[in-house]
Amino acid sequence: MSLFRFARYLPTIAAALFALAFASAGAQAAYPDRPIRLVVPYPAGGSSDIVARSFAEYFERAMGQPVVIENVGGAAGHNGAMRVAGAAPDGYTLLIGAGSELLIRNLLQPTPTADPMRPYTPISLIGAGPMVIVGKPDIKAADLKAVIALAGQQATGLNYGSAGHGSFMHLVGEAFKFQTKAKVTHVPYKGAAPVMTDVVGGHVDLGVSSLAAALPFIKGGQARAFAVTSAGRTEFAPDVPTLAEMPEMKDFSLELWIGLFGPAGLPADVVTKLEQAARTVLDEPELKTKLARASISVRKLSGAEFKAFLDAENQKYKTIITDSEIKGQ
Repeated sequence: MSLFRFARYLPTIAAALFALAFASAGAQAAYPDRPIRLVVPYPAGGSSDIVARSFAEYFERAMGQPVVIENVGGAAGHNGAMRVAGAAPDGYTLLIGAGSELLIRNLLQPTPTADPMRPYTPISLIGAGPMVIVGKPDIKAADLKAVIALAGQQATGLNYGSAGHGSFMHLVGEAFKFQTKAKVTHVPYKGAAPVMTDVVGGHVDLGVSSLAAALPFIKGGQARAFAVTSAGRTEFAPDVPTLAEMPEMKDFSLELWIGLFGPAGLPADVVTKLEQAARTVLDEPELKTKLARASISVRKLSGAEFKAFLDAENQKYKTIITDSEIKGQ
């Protein structure tokens, strides 16, 4: 082929090469194109793990890629959260996170950061469920008003167990103590299960537990339910009053919530894809049924609404911690 004839084909060759390069770049940019890792910052079997595994089943379908659950326990959820905070912002490492490790832990530091969400990209709220204040089966009190009176009659008051220092349950117990002036002392445990074991066994007077962990014992008559922490009575235990029904705790509400997060710096198109997938998943009737078995209701919030929710929760925790003078450990 002469140089002249070759030159005639240069525009066509260039256009073909450009189209090939553009197609290749588009293929490389497609998200997702490999499995997604979903980090649960607690051991298998807890509420976060149950939610994660239920969510992942439908999330796989919505994303078109396998979703691998990785349990990274330790430091009350901090280790797993940090694993995601330090991950590449590409959408392939995500966190099933809650307020204890993402917000409360920061507030208990000597110098809390102004923006605890800075290491993360909030994607979607998934669900929330109430906690419950329970008493040992032979406690001489029919309701919380009687509990407060009983505590006042004891030289050392009553004690209550929670899932640990700085947990959601600890904040509920201290808010109750501060607002009602109840004479109660905190006993930290390592998780909700041992709290319920000792409440049922009569080794601790009161306990603050997730409703999911306490409900079998309440139904079996092995623990007495005094109040749930949701704003209104819950469908999972409709006969149990709310803390907010007490005049001293009017408008009080504090629930266990779980959301989907990524590391900071996720590209906008990846965030949009994840938000859309989460909305699709949370509309699944079967998922709602599965979460209900763990006393968790589906809650759909994303974008600015989810960020506003996180800000409000952080302020709520800050008020309780300040009022009750809870210190870090």
